[in-house]
Amino acid sequence: MVMVYMFLFSPLVSIILISPLRKRIITSVDVPAYEVEKGGVVRVNVRLENKSFMPIPFINIEFTQPVNFRLSGTYNHITSLGPFEKKVVTMEYTAKSRGVGEVGVSGIWLKDYINIFRIPLSINDDEEKVTGEVTVLPRLVSLKPTSSILLGSSESFKQEDSDTANMNLFSWNGEPGYEFREYMPGDSLHKVHWKLSARNETLMVRKDEGGGLSKKRLFLDSYIKPVQKKQDIKTFYQILFGFSPKNKEKNFSNMEDDILMLEEKTLEALIAVANTSVKTGSEVELWLYENEDWNKYGITDSKTINDIQYRLASYKFSNISNLDSSKRLPLNEIAEDEGKSRYLKGTQSMVFTGNLDNALYKAVESFADYGVIVDVVSIKSVSSGKVNNEEKIANLRGDSWVLGTDEDISEVFS
Repeated sequence: MVMVYMFLFSPLVSIILISPLRKRIITSVDVPAYEVEKGGVVRVNVRLENKSFMPIPFINIEFTQPVNFRLSGTYNHITSLGPFEKKVVTMEYTAKSRGVGEVGVSGIWLKDYINIFRIPLSINDDEEKVTGEVTVLPRLVSLKPTSSILLGSSESFKQEDSDTANMNLFSWNGEPGYEFREYMPGDSLHKVHWKLSARNETLMVRKDEGGGLSKKRLFLDSYIKPVQKKQDIKTFYQILFGFSPKNKEKNFSNMEDDILMLEEKTLEALIAVANTSVKTGSEVELWLYENEDWNKYGITDSKTINDIQYRLASYKFSNISNLDSSKRLPLNEIAEDEGKSRYLKGTQSMVFTGNLDNALYKAVESFADYGVIVDVVSIKSVSSGKVNNEEKIANLRGDSWVLGTDEDISEVFS
């Protein structure tokens, strides 16, 4: 009989013993709020202090679970504190995809001795935030200055040669010729400015006398083929059995991951080319299809590279399959823009795509009809093992690169 009473009253006794300890536990959370590149790590530190002589059996910490971060441990963490003990619990968040994620703590609870009840604990004196927004930027990959993708295709150089022949010295590539950059492997030594090099103690060449083209025009193809769900099979299972087959849901999740990896690799390849081109003295302009319109962004230094990383962190690709060619490449906008520009040719144009379909192929060919050769960087999924319209890549007039989502960008572009 005594055992029965003990069993019945044990929860009440447990909660009575633990309740006074609530105000004897000091908690605080160090919350990050900044940007990190994909693959980077941010840490959330939870500081606990027991100011009583009674041991604390269970403290339950729940961490947030942003979809674009991977946690180093379980989000639902259980710890304990001895008499007058201090402890720091750290959770690492590894950025796995671009976008904004909320990292931190969703709550901290004190649990009783038999682990039935829990009492919420105040955090940071209820004055400071316990979560922070962290922006995951597309990863910035370094390329060698001598990478083939930075040198321009032979067709692009033919454009530059034919165009330069018609220019006089006062319209030399649209630049006065007095801007300089550091010497890069592949530059001709007879183009070195020796007096300036002696003053700077490093070899300097004129900005418009590098080994590659003086201007690069980069396009981002906004179309990514959407995930195709087999609704008929799913609906059939739901009607008969009231649930969807697990393997179908798993396959669909894998397809979504493939789409995400295509987007991430496409952006990483684009930023890598833009960043290294700027470092080697090239002028870069980036064309993005946003809000039903094409927008042009000039990239000139590391600050504008960082600005583009921020913009692409929240860039939304389109899954509308019937996008016409004007929404895949900005031919009309380029024609209008170049009418105001002194750069008519001599520009390396390049499109980065995760779906080289017939519409994009025709758009690239349309540029060629106007005398503008567009090189193509096509990203292929690991699961598919091939790129769309692979046979047409060989027929493109410009150069082309095929990059797998699991391949190293610097090696493929070397």
